[in-house]
Amino acid sequence: RDASAADACVQLAREINEARKKEADALSVDEVDEDAVRKVALFSRCMICPMAAFLGGIVAQEIVKFTGKYSPLHQCLYFDMFELLHSELPEDWQPLNCRYDDQIAIFGKTFQERVQSMKLFLVGAGALGCEYLKCFAMMGACCGPQGAVTVTDMDRIEISNLNRQFLFRQGDVGQPKSLTAARAAKAMNGDLQVKAMEARVGVDTEDVFDDEFWSSQDAIV
Repeated sequence: RDASAADACVQLAREINEARKKEADALSVDEVDEDAVRKVALFSRCMICPMAAFLGGIVAQEIVKFTGKYSPLHQCLYFDMFELLHSELPEDWQPLNCRYDDQIAIFGKTFQERVQSMKLFLVGAGALGCEYLKCFAMMGACCGPQGAVTVTDMDRIEISNLNRQFLFRQGDVGQPKSLTAARAAKAMNGDLQVKAMEARVGVDTEDVFDDEFWSSQDAIV
């Protein structure tokens, strides 16, 4: 992270914008958002799983539009997640030469350690459940010695699920969704502490999901 290089990028953006204002039909803005330019300069090399998933979804959607009867985007699309940044950037951002360095660069080592120690309960391993479980593994959530993610789903995999529940393959048809999704996510990150169940969440399973279980969770997804 080089603050002076980020400042240089801000100055370059100003100069380019002023030059384009003098050109006919050139794209320019009234005033450069210096804070946005500086943050892009600082973190443009960082890749975090949720952002990659969002952009991948946009690209896939546009490809489907282009090859079908719908019209793809013919304009610029701007999207950011700067609201994730703390007002004061973390001091423990130095890379550790690990798979989480991009997140550490943005949020800091202390934050990453807390993410890895989270205890999460994921209800359902369908289309959204597969995406969440994949993101947990890629982000390192529940991947520390104290972390744990419990996923439960009573359903079995059907052929119709395969086009959108991407942790499943043809050979998985007929298998429990929760166990199969947990196994696939574990293959993405061997440190993922995942427990798969096939129990329904309701009054008839209050002996399984009791007060002690609920109070031990950091978040329910």
